[in-house]
Amino acid sequence: MRIKKIFRHSIVFILSVTLVFLLTCTLACVCLWLFANGVERDVDEMLLSNGVGDRTTRLYCFDENGDAVEMAQDRISGTENTLYVPLDEISPYLIDAFISIEDKRFFEHGGIDWRRTASALFYYIKGEGGQFGGSTITQQLVKNLTGDNERSIRRKLSELMRAAKLEKMLSKEEILEKYLNVVNLAQGCYGVRTASNAYFSKEPSALTPEEAATIAAITNNPSRYDPIRNPRNNKERRDLILSQMYEQGKLPIGALAEALEAPVTLCVNREALSGRVNSWYADLVVSDVIRDLVKTRHMSESAASMLVYCGGLRIYTAMDATLQELVSAYYEREENFPIHEGGRRAQSGLLLLDPKTGDILAVAGAIGEKRSNRVQSFATDSKRPSGSVIKPLSVYAPALERGLITGASVFDDVPLRFKENGAPWPHNSPNIYRGLTTVREAVSFSVNTVCVSVLERLGAKNSYRFLSEELGFSSLDERQDLGAAALALGQQHTGVSLREIVGGYTALAGDGVYHDTRSYYRVLDRNGEILLENTPTQRRVLCEENAAILTMMLRDAVEEGTGRALTLKQKISVAGKTGTTGKNCDKWFVGYTPELLCGVWYGFEYPTPLNDVKGNPALRVFDAVMTSIEEVRPAKTRQFKTPENVVAVRYCRDSGLLPCASCMLDPRGERTAVGYFKRGTEPQAACDRHVQVSYCDHGGVAARECPEECRHTVSLLLVKREFPRHITVQDAPYTYWCDPQIIQRNLISNEPYYAIMFDSKRFFGIATDTQPFNRSCPGHVADDFWERRAQVG
Repeated sequence: MRIKKIFRHSIVFILSVTLVFLLTCTLACVCLWLFANGVERDVDEMLLSNGVGDRTTRLYCFDENGDAVEMAQDRISGTENTLYVPLDEISPYLIDAFISIEDKRFFEHGGIDWRRTASALFYYIKGEGGQFGGSTITQQLVKNLTGDNERSIRRKLSELMRAAKLEKMLSKEEILEKYLNVVNLAQGCYGVRTASNAYFSKEPSALTPEEAATIAAITNNPSRYDPIRNPRNNKERRDLILSQMYEQGKLPIGALAEALEAPVTLCVNREALSGRVNSWYADLVVSDVIRDLVKTRHMSESAASMLVYCGGLRIYTAMDATLQELVSAYYEREENFPIHEGGRRAQSGLLLLDPKTGDILAVAGAIGEKRSNRVQSFATDSKRPSGSVIKPLSVYAPALERGLITGASVFDDVPLRFKENGAPWPHNSPNIYRGLTTVREAVSFSVNTVCVSVLERLGAKNSYRFLSEELGFSSLDERQDLGAAALALGQQHTGVSLREIVGGYTALAGDGVYHDTRSYYRVLDRNGEILLENTPTQRRVLCEENAAILTMMLRDAVEEGTGRALTLKQKISVAGKTGTTGKNCDKWFVGYTPELLCGVWYGFEYPTPLNDVKGNPALRVFDAVMTSIEEVRPAKTRQFKTPENVVAVRYCRDSGLLPCASCMLDPRGERTAVGYFKRGTEPQAACDRHVQVSYCDHGGVAARECPEECRHTVSLLLVKREFPRHITVQDAPYTYWCDPQIIQRNLISNEPYYAIMFDSKRFFGIATDTQPFNRSCPGHVADDFWERRAQVG
């Protein structure tokens, strides 16, 4: 029996060894394959450069003399909220606490603790959690610097290789110092100095053993062990750390007993928790630089953030200090903004640009005092439906450039179709239709039907392509936003940002050249070498003539259209466009002078109808801010320039063609206007819309019975339209269908003369007047008139 038992144990042992050998070989082969197929092994030198010298990133703007001036109030230090501290200013208790729980053989291994890794792997295979992770402090530093948290063998192997390489490049003390300054310690705190200031209102050199263990406890799971939100969980892990410090000979037994008995007593410093509050402009610059480091330097977002906050960079911004001060002062005064129903105050964002460069000169991300860093900015981060403010960009500009329309092109402002419930679509605001309308008038008065009609002529794909490829819109979704609702009416599925909208308008305000918006010019590393060069992206998307013509239309919108409440126009030439979204949740205004471009959004943080609002608050904000700028820094150029190749031509407003004698007989009076055209696109033919008819002095289109001495000549509009229901069309009383002499007289005085040709289920539009101008004459009748009228009705 003993021999059989020994034999059986030997077989089990041999099989176990063989299995372990095969698993080891398999793992080795997998590792070799991963190593040969793209596992990242290099450690970016930029990730290491933030450990020596001045780590504060400084922002600069340029004064009127072109000299760089530091934005001293906007110094950037620490990852979101970090205060860097050298290792020799950190309490030994804190160092020992981290090493005891995170990596007790830190000073012995070369970046990889194989025993710890094997133990973690063993527990992982068994499906059991352990008290300690498998990563060393060096590996955790790599993870923090690269931001790579992917759960894969490839990522883990890359982390091991990077850790081994990092150990050869830096000393243990340098690695430990870096780690203690980047570790996430909850509440937005990164690094032990920030945490020590925030939780205990003291420097890390003054921490007691229990306080040091409290901070070290957080890093395992910052949410679970947050000492403010989860003090019980934190104390349990704190006590574990204190015990480990004792077992590893780093804490005497007496100090252990005293520390274990001490409660978790915090002395929270709220100011330290929030850190330095930078301006909206500084936040914008930081976000843009991090984005560009990720894009151009192929860094992780975490690594790029670390470099910006702790790399001692010098960033040269596009901010205009004077203009930013004016914008900030206006937005910080909450009394400048109305209080709405229920005592609530809405929100707003503003962006001010140089339209000839795309440089962002000033920004306001929200109303009131800014209290935190990198919070939501309504100028750059929020995405909301644009309303009509997008029409000049999405429809009119590309259609004008393709030669599909001119400012004098006429479309019929009537519903394009009726829904099943009989509702007309699209509807205008106010809910009336103008009838024959030029593009110029449609832009000025934001006529929805005309915009949809032009879009149909342009093509939705061409409109979408112009926005996304030519004007840099990235928030649009081709699956959701490829239609009239998004492109012609401004009801995008997700929405667009104010920054995208204002950036798009640089193509109009910048003489047809689109400029990508930029907040900074260049970034230098701590050694003075160029890290990023923000070369402006620009491309011509419109010819200069078409940009000028569209600017003239938008100037009309300010002079007599939806933006006529603007007072700035009395001091300087202004072009602009309003926008209101469905259910009245968002108000927009984008306007520009010959030198500045400004956009404003106004609404509640969470979309809520602005039912108690009269007018457009965004326009009022624009007016106030731009007027104050004009007073402080008057523009050198007062009027928009007109290119030599743009000609002025008088045209008929009802046909878009050259006026003729019939146009002068329109009963509404003068029907001509002067428009501007790119040479070669001006109208050549004479108006064919006005038709002369005999009109009786008794009031109505003359019938056969009307004597010649009672007749005079007027012109009506040759336009044939009919609807399934009554709708208001302003020019309906002046329409012409056919020669009134060849049809029977219409005996109903509130219908056009030609309605008698159709059944009673057809409607031709009504105006506010009860009796249309184009009714039949009621005054002259034939001998059998009353007999025929009785037969009719």
